[in-house]
Amino acid sequence: MKDIGKRTVCLLAGLFIAAAYATPQAYTVSAKPGAVNYVEGAAFINGTPVNEKELKTTFLNANDILSTDLGKAEVLLAPGVFLRVGDNANVRMVSPSLVAGQIEVMSGEAMVEATGLVKGSSVQVISHGASATIEKNGLYRFLADDPPSVAVLDGKASVTFSDKTVDVKKGRQVILTAELKPEKFDTKKDDELYAWSNVRSEYDAAASYRVARSAQMGLLGSAYSASAGGLGRPGWLWDPTFSSWAWLPGAGAFYSPFGYGFYSPGLVGYAPVVAAPVYRGGRWNAGHWNGTHTPPVNGWHGGGTMAAVPLSPNNPAAVGSITASPWANHAARMHARQGLDASGLTTASGAPAPGFAGRGAGTRPADSAPVSGWQGGSHPGGWHGGSHPGGWQGGQHSGGWSGGAAHTGAGAGGGGPHMSGGGAAHAGGAGRH
Repeated sequence: MKDIGKRTVCLLAGLFIAAAYATPQAYTVSAKPGAVNYVEGAAFINGTPVNEKELKTTFLNANDILSTDLGKAEVLLAPGVFLRVGDNANVRMVSPSLVAGQIEVMSGEAMVEATGLVKGSSVQVISHGASATIEKNGLYRFLADDPPSVAVLDGKASVTFSDKTVDVKKGRQVILTAELKPEKFDTKKDDELYAWSNVRSEYDAAASYRVARSAQMGLLGSAYSASAGGLGRPGWLWDPTFSSWAWLPGAGAFYSPFGYGFYSPGLVGYAPVVAAPVYRGGRWNAGHWNGTHTPPVNGWHGGGTMAAVPLSPNNPAAVGSITASPWANHAARMHARQGLDASGLTTASGAPAPGFAGRGAGTRPADSAPVSGWQGGSHPGGWHGGSHPGGWQGGQHSGGWSGGAAHTGAGAGGGGPHMSGGGAAHAGGAGRH
């Protein structure tokens, strides 16, 4: 407890900005955990329906229960840590905390995307008498129905049940029984919440890019300030154009398990971006997407708000693809990377995007300019001499990436349209889609 207290003091000093501080750009800053960032369909807090128009002031407090009927919800647990709740689920906020948050998945399915965990912080998820501690960035799935299980799609979790504790690594799951034995799970099985989380991760990254560019250009006023070394105060900013809280890292760059990038104002000018339609949510049913937005199975076509979407430079997301399983997402990302290699990654200004050494707060642009967008002309992750990682072969492409190179840089030139005070690429409000 003493250690947690020390960590809390250190982290809160940087994370807490004046709550509800309005700037001339109408951004509101907060670092309060438990913000309900988005709901789709029927969602409730302690039995009371959640009003989407009041999300700016909707937070989960200790012991609040978030439940869904035919609906989904996204909750911000800590800067860069997202809880996503599926249909017919009940989740209890045990303890909202920026450094040691606790939640309980009582029924249904939930996912945690940890993209920006601060060193020394953690998230603990309780379910059916077991607890899973997440201290590493990654993607985690929790099923509270029969049989209850914890799956690690990316990252690593420590799972405790009764008096037994096991480490669960990427590609493994544990059924919450006394045996508590890690085993493989079917990565090809479609999962609606996984598909929805992928869409939300893209939206969250696009919103973060928008506010980071605004901070870089000094448009946030006193809501954001940086030291001479470029270190700023991280937190969430309510962006009325995107109708959501946007995570603003204080320093460095962070990468989503889905391949999207979250860049601090000090690095956002170097961020590789593509122009793509951005959707707030949607519904994946029986192998197709429907609901308020109806992009077809094989890609995004029409109906979306065009926005600059930042990517991980070494393992970029499959922008434009709708994937409903880890296997399909991996295949689509490998296909996307093949197209991006041919055209190179560019920044919003149209300049070649540099490689990045490391990730997180210590991330810095590489010293030398890359060749075709990749640092030193070599391909990350062991992609050398035309060989592809992960056993990528020929036609093993997931539908949805059509002419990957055509996406790269399309609309990415001329930084103004993407971010100049909420310019043309964002005007119209992605939040209305």
